[in-house]
Amino acid sequence: MKKRFISSIIAASFIMSACAGSTTTESSSVSSSVENTASENSSTNVTSSEETAVADSIQADATTESSEETSEKDISNGYPWINSNLKENVSEDTVTDSKDDFSLYVNKDWILASEIPDGYSSWSHYDERSLDVQNECMELLQDDTIEGHNAELIHCLYNYYLDWDSRNAIGVSPLEDISSQILKLESIDQVTEMLLADETKYEVNNFMSFGVSSGIDDSSVNVMYAGAGSLLLEDSAEYAERTEYGDILYNFWHDIYTYLTGRLGMDEKESEEIFDKAMEFEGLLSESIMTSEEKLSSDYISKVNNPMSFDEACNLVSNYPLKDLLTTFGYVYDGIYIITDMDFMSKIDELYNDSNIEGIKSDMYVRYILSNASVLDKETREYINDANNKYFGTTGSLSEEESAYNIVSTYLPTALQLVYLDKYASEEARQKVSDLCVEVIDTYKEMLNENEWMSDETKKYAIEKLDTMVIHVAYPDNFRDLSDIDISNMTYIEALNEITMNDIEYNRSKLGTKTSDKYWGDDINILECNAYYDPFANTINMVIGMMGEPFYSDNMSIEELYASMAAFWIGHEVSHAFDTNGAQFDAYGNFNNWWTDEDYEEYSKRIEKMDNYLDTIIPFGDYHVNGSSVDTEMLADTSGVQCALKMASKIDDFDYEAFFIKYAQMNASIDLYSLDISMIQQDEHPLNYLRTNVPVQQFDEFFETFGITEGDNMYLAPEDRLLVW
Repeated sequence: MKKRFISSIIAASFIMSACAGSTTTESSSVSSSVENTASENSSTNVTSSEETAVADSIQADATTESSEETSEKDISNGYPWINSNLKENVSEDTVTDSKDDFSLYVNKDWILASEIPDGYSSWSHYDERSLDVQNECMELLQDDTIEGHNAELIHCLYNYYLDWDSRNAIGVSPLEDISSQILKLESIDQVTEMLLADETKYEVNNFMSFGVSSGIDDSSVNVMYAGAGSLLLEDSAEYAERTEYGDILYNFWHDIYTYLTGRLGMDEKESEEIFDKAMEFEGLLSESIMTSEEKLSSDYISKVNNPMSFDEACNLVSNYPLKDLLTTFGYVYDGIYIITDMDFMSKIDELYNDSNIEGIKSDMYVRYILSNASVLDKETREYINDANNKYFGTTGSLSEEESAYNIVSTYLPTALQLVYLDKYASEEARQKVSDLCVEVIDTYKEMLNENEWMSDETKKYAIEKLDTMVIHVAYPDNFRDLSDIDISNMTYIEALNEITMNDIEYNRSKLGTKTSDKYWGDDINILECNAYYDPFANTINMVIGMMGEPFYSDNMSIEELYASMAAFWIGHEVSHAFDTNGAQFDAYGNFNNWWTDEDYEEYSKRIEKMDNYLDTIIPFGDYHVNGSSVDTEMLADTSGVQCALKMASKIDDFDYEAFFIKYAQMNASIDLYSLDISMIQQDEHPLNYLRTNVPVQQFDEFFETFGITEGDNMYLAPEDRLLVW
């Protein structure tokens, strides 16, 4: 739903991330996001399986320019609607009409009354709900009377983060040893030795990502994944032709890097030369790494699904020490290895030699410096925050307590969740939402059965997929055991390393084992205001983080409940089972074609029609929506509303005006300029104002309720509508 799960699972498998400094966790705060960027890898250069479920949201909250610079941009020329996510486009004098721009009509007052808080790149109802959960969690983090091992873990880490006396005392000294070792590398053999040594193998960038997750062809078994690591500029296309967003990322990372090398005593000229060589080497690597657009395409899964044996994988390279790396990391077993980036394997093998030693070690050095930035002292934290404000357009900063909470949520999500559930879990709410999930799925079956273009054969299997779909609501009954983690009497950095190594071992222990639904909360953050469809398990996951105002309450009217829970949340997630990614997986989570050729051709025509319509939309300037990148989410949005309206048709005197207004309110948000350009270029989610206006355009109930007719801006002729089902 709100975060794409298909590529998240692929990304989540890369537990042994070599992307030092570019994997972030989901956070509404830019500064928090960047802080977690460095600290997630800390000095071990890895991410935990629980936090990487959202790893495809890399810098999702990053923004790009100061508000002064944004005001100089031409942002008011959107088509067919202005981008009301940008508050600068809305004033008290702005005339609104439900027939012209429904999102703005409903949300104008909210937009004018709302401000983006310090440290944030956007503000929305997601953020409001997240803040409620955050405040509840922070009370728990500050309550030393709570007993138990999980409480001890979260209190320790929270207090370690806030122990600035200890952190300030060490300054930047944690960077000195290994950064010095990297600079002394003179041959590719010495690089290999460093990549394999116990003291440094988790510390430095090896340019790849390794990990364990469910298989693609057979999701019942956990298999080994290996593929390209990430890039500082995130999208490989940025290295061929730098965009506005790429410039921001480049300058941001450059500033933090040069600041830290200056504190390490490095000559400015030498520092610049190393950064230039690192970016040049990443440019060479980028030639073989899929672009963001390619990763969002419907053929992404087929491209990354390259299963082979251990020997076959190792034989893909002759120079790069893949076999030795897999061995030293403990990833050798008699099972499937999925190589997600075949071209990259050829490229890294081609480049891994003495002639490229300067580029290799420069990139290792830059990534090491950046990946450890947030574990340092307060001076560094403040510099990072200032860089966020300078380049991403944020203001102020998160409080230190909020940042500490984000770290605990990132590194110890299970422990925090268990302490939270002890106080806030509601079985009554859990059952109500579960019952509504069943109602939505049953209605979806009716919707598919009544479909006119799908054959009986394909319908039968689609219904089987719905019958098999597993419903997860609020929280799992079983959680991972954390009793073997002990971070008492440690420094902040030592605690992060201890937790991360435990995560690695936990993930590694799954290799070759049967997948299990028992611990479904392991790979997602159930305290996040979010929901997920998992195509590898055919499950919908409606987590407790979203089960609060304004999305859910016990006293909601039926119209509000259907608009929010049935359409916006549950119906949306169920629809992902049949989007251009989910449709490629069968009822049991296997990558398997269950469509007749004729039906899939008809389905593809409808998706192409949606793509073509979305391509015409201009949020501002020269930025067009890329339909093929966002069609999975738009299909889920429109189908969720379609399902809820079918449910509404069975209710006497249903108030459709209240329904559509509530639906529009769910998508209310205000953003910084650069968040929008990063989403337009790299995200599978349309901007929120479009997630109201486009879905409601598809339904007669909307036109009849608000008197919309041909010639009105919100009107869409029946032959032009985008409903797939």
